[in-house]
Amino acid sequence: MPRSDAELVAIGDSVALVGRLSDSLIRVGSFNLGVDAMLSWIPGVGELYSTLAGGFIVVQGARAGVPASVLIAATGLLFVRTITSAVPIAGVVFADMFTAHRWASAMVVRAIERRRGLASAVDVPSRWATAAV
Repeated sequence: MPRSDAELVAIGDSVALVGRLSDSLIRVGSFNLGVDAMLSWIPGVGELYSTLAGGFIVVQGARAGVPASVLIAATGLLFVRTITSAVPIAGVVFADMFTAHRWASAMVVRAIERRRGLASAVDVPSRWATAAV
């Protein structure tokens, strides 16, 4: 079902917000940390949050009509992030530095912008992509 421009903007905003909250709330040196990094130290809770946030990004991308190739790539990033956090200590540290939610949300947002026909979607990051990255 075709989405209106306003619906695509709202979906893009929600995806960018989840990416930002998950991986970019606090800057510590050259690293960004978010809700995902904080929760990843609680066994089971981090994986649950990561799965739900990642699922939201992918489902919203599908609702917006993002190409399957983008959804598959985003799902792959999110899967690696979620699985690695299950490894005690080293996996959690890796997962905290591997900002998959931010990357996946940026991919989905750029695909939404391309769908909306924005010229900047290919060459210049938009307000969403820069907010998510």
